[in-house]
Amino acid sequence: MVKSNRFTKLLLYIFAGAVAVYLLLPLLMILLTSVGSGSASTFPPEGLTLKWYANLGEQTQFLVAFKNSLIASTGAVLLALITGTLVALAIVHYPFPGAGILRAFFVSPMVMPKITLGIAYLILFSKMHIAGGLLALILGEAVIVLPFVLTLVGSALANLQPAHREAAADLGAGPLRIFFTITLPQLRLSMLLSGSIAFVFTFDQVEAALLLLRQDSYTLPIQLFLYMEKWQDPTIAVVSVVLIAFALALFMIIKLVLRSVPGLDSLFGGRKNKRRSGL
Repeated sequence: MVKSNRFTKLLLYIFAGAVAVYLLLPLLMILLTSVGSGSASTFPPEGLTLKWYANLGEQTQFLVAFKNSLIASTGAVLLALITGTLVALAIVHYPFPGAGILRAFFVSPMVMPKITLGIAYLILFSKMHIAGGLLALILGEAVIVLPFVLTLVGSALANLQPAHREAAADLGAGPLRIFFTITLPQLRLSMLLSGSIAFVFTFDQVEAALLLLRQDSYTLPIQLFLYMEKWQDPTIAVVSVVLIAFALALFMIIKLVLRSVPGLDSLFGGRKNKRRSGL
C-alpha cells in the first residue's frame, strides 16, 4: 500500500511538472524572442539585443492604447461590480416570482458569441450616438463580465448567515446601514475575485472593441493587430513581456490585499493550509 502511494505521488509530481513546463515554455520563447537581434520574430534568436525594447519606447500608440485599455477595463469592472452586486442582492435576499429566469437572463452574455454582442452593441450605441468612444466600450464590456460578478457574489450572498443582519435590525439599524456594515464587508472576497477575473477578461477583449471603437480610441489588443499587419519584428514580443510583468504585478497587489484581510489569505494557500498539507 505504501509503495503504491509513493508511485501515485511520483506520477502526480511528474504530471504536475510536465504541465508546468508546458505553461512556461511559450513564456520563455517570448522572452528570448524579445531580445533577438534579427529583424523578424524568430526562435531561437540569432543574437541578443535590447534595441526592440528601445523601439517600443518610440511607439507612442501603444502607450495611448494601454491607457485606453486600463480606462475601459476599470470602468467596465466597476460598473459590473455595482450592478451585479445589487442584482444579486435583489434576487437572493428578496426573491420574487421569475427570479430564476431573470438570473439566467443576466448570465446569458457568458454563452453568447462575442461577435454577436459586438454587432448588437454597435447598432444600439449608434442609435444612442455614443458609438466610437470608450463609454460605449465600457457599457458593452460591463454587460459581458456581469455574469462573473452575479455568479460569485450571488453564491457568497446565498451562504451568508442571516443572524448578523437580524441582530443589527433588532438593534435598530436600517437596510442601508445593514448593507454597508454587515453584508458588504462579508462580500469583499467574492467581489475581489469577480473583479479580478472581469478585469483580465476585459483587458484583452477584442471582438466588441473592434466594432465599437474608432481609430483614436483603440485599445491595446487592436493596436497590436494593426502593428503586426505592417511589421513582424520582435517589438510584439516585447509588448508581451511587458504585459506579463504587468500581470505579475497585479497578482502581487491582489495577494497583498488578501493578506491585509484577516482569514482570506488561508483560502489561497496561506500558512495554515501549508502546514496542514505538509508543503
